[in-house]
Amino acid sequence: MVLADFYTIRSSQVREDGKHLIEISIHPEHPIFDGHFPGRPVTPGVCMLQIIKNITEDLLQTKLRMRSAKNIRFYAIIDPSVHPVLTLELAVQETESIQIKANCSFEETVALKMDLNFYRTHPVV
Repeated sequence: MVLADFYTIRSSQVREDGKHLIEISIHPEHPIFDGHFPGRPVTPGVCMLQIIKNITEDLLQTKLRMRSAKNIRFYAIIDPSVHPVLTLELAVQETESIQIKANCSFEETVALKMDLNFYRTHPVV
């Protein structure tokens, strides 16, 4: 798994509307924060994208490859030493590809939103 020991899934549920609600904890002691940034850790956006991909692969039990990403908006800095617990809301729709509308928040603050498009590569073994 990419990002080994970077985060832990605390809870996961599917709401009545079909959206997945996942609570994760970012590990502020992870070595990635030594360079991003010393004394003021900021969770890289690309790491958040990877977390969403990894979780979706687990949900669908398949490997995914990104087709496109759009409407990526960062609204707040995710500092894992201040706000280590994040809530992800994933709306996953599967047609010829897999579309994901993702929202990430901590407490009452929306941190990011993005629309992702993936295609399946092969089942998880």
